[in-house]
Amino acid sequence: MAVSVLRYLMFVLFAALQYHYVSAETKTFKDLFNSTSCAKPPFECPHPQIEFYLYTRETQKKPLRINVRRFESLQYSKFNKSHPTKIIIHGFGGGRNLIPSPDLRRAYFTRGDYNIIIVDYGSLVREPCLSQIQWGPDFCSRCIAQLVRYLRDHPRGTRVENIHVLGYSVGAHIAGLIANYLPDDKLGRITGLDPTIFFYMNGNRSMDLDETDAHFVDVIHTGAGILGQWGPTGHADFYVNGGSSQPGCATTSLLQTLSCDHTKVTPYYIESITTKVGFWAAPCGNLFSYLIGWCNPKLEEHILMGEDAPYTARGIYYLSTNAHKPYARGLPVKSQRTTNRKRSSSRQY
Repeated sequence: MAVSVLRYLMFVLFAALQYHYVSAETKTFKDLFNSTSCAKPPFECPHPQIEFYLYTRETQKKPLRINVRRFESLQYSKFNKSHPTKIIIHGFGGGRNLIPSPDLRRAYFTRGDYNIIIVDYGSLVREPCLSQIQWGPDFCSRCIAQLVRYLRDHPRGTRVENIHVLGYSVGAHIAGLIANYLPDDKLGRITGLDPTIFFYMNGNRSMDLDETDAHFVDVIHTGAGILGQWGPTGHADFYVNGGSSQPGCATTSLLQTLSCDHTKVTPYYIESITTKVGFWAAPCGNLFSYLIGWCNPKLEEHILMGEDAPYTARGIYYLSTNAHKPYARGLPVKSQRTTNRKRSSSRQY
């Protein structure tokens, strides 16, 4: 009983902080419990409130809304199976035209040619509808799995193993839940951007993003223990600036500070797509050992965090960033070293 109450209170705090971040209007806390805007049944996939928008270099300003029931939807699109495919899932209260989705798109197209599919479920799990965020992520993941199968089975589509899913906050858990609806396939990569603590406290491991959900799962922690989950769950977990408090986020408002710590993960990742110096991370068993200098890894043991994280990475890694852009510090040594970055992070299995 105590765990359930604590989980509920943490969820309300999480919702309040996220609502504070995404809302540009002045609203009261009781608006979080307003159910008038909740989605109405039936809840079947595909669902009109879970939309998939395909962006390519040619269609950046005019994305295609993919209809998984129509063969022609992908057949006459600009989808190119020779290009890496990214599926991006926003967080609570987000959308395809809200930060960080547009910034992620721009960074990828600055880097090269991609098939970028933005999942927009913003109207399904709105800020004032707390009741639906408890089951909405699982429903959303079921519909995304339908999209993945559509891409797999379409002659112009791509293999499941070639798909990289990125999820922020609640979106990270949605990404992990996709695996529950792909019993015969496994995604190539899932990147969890500060997965929310709410589902981590559930006690049901099938609700969590973990290393069984894709061939490679990397998780980046920036608001761990408050809005983000603390424990490592991926093949590689990266704790930035200790993992819970980010430089440049301190303000006179506790809500703004905590929200900033949680959301800071997205500009870090966006910069990792195009940076020339890289976010180099060092392996270390725990934060205490890292802070007091007990971990003294060799230069060759450092790996890149973010877009170019190696698929062979295993364990826990720590790194520090600058308080303001550019955030990446490069290798923690005076001598320069070629990053040898791959121009595509999609891996062929």
